[in-house]
Amino acid sequence: MAEELCVRLVPLFNQLSIDLQRQIERLVHHQHVRRGTVVISPDNSNRLVIIEQGQGRLYQLSATGEEQVQRILNTGDYVGETWLLGVTNSNNYVEMMKDSNICVLDHSDFTRLIQAHSDIALKLLAGQALTIDNLRQQTQLMGLPSIESRLAMYLNQLVAKQGSSLVTLPLKMKDLSSYLGTTPETLSRKLTQLQKVGKIDRHLRQIRVKELL
Repeated sequence: MAEELCVRLVPLFNQLSIDLQRQIERLVHHQHVRRGTVVISPDNSNRLVIIEQGQGRLYQLSATGEEQVQRILNTGDYVGETWLLGVTNSNNYVEMMKDSNICVLDHSDFTRLIQAHSDIALKLLAGQALTIDNLRQQTQLMGLPSIESRLAMYLNQLVAKQGSSLVTLPLKMKDLSSYLGTTPETLSRKLTQLQKVGKIDRHLRQIRVKELL
């Protein structure tokens, strides 16, 4: 039976040798956290957090205190590597959406790790490129003038990403509306309108896109 290593869940680490994975595993701290716990904030961001099992959300706060969701973090996802490398976390938070198990790698251990293993540093750069691309996609969405056009582009992106016209919304309505810069009520109304005109079929968080929007 394969060892249950937290670091094996993470693309940053799971292609490394098993001996190196074991070394990294000895550095992490395992924690069980309750739903609603904020595990990263501007005052507490000098660490890498791996979602061993559970779900969280990465968000920012606007000037008026409203949450702007950036990413949903699921089992195997991680966040914090940018801040560990010296970028200041001025307005990012990670809150757990359900009771979860997380693994925490502290700054000093992480720094020694990437200094000693260049392959980890290269994987880290690849992960950062993917994160930047995701933020670029959201920036494109927010640059569109109407919620209709943002929603259409978002659904088209899901079709391309999931490789099927039947897609599953990765975000709850509250978080998706925040991601698209609108309210849950408006988002629900726009989805209903698309269904009425026959462009989509929707059942809860599953949507079949009948034609590209």
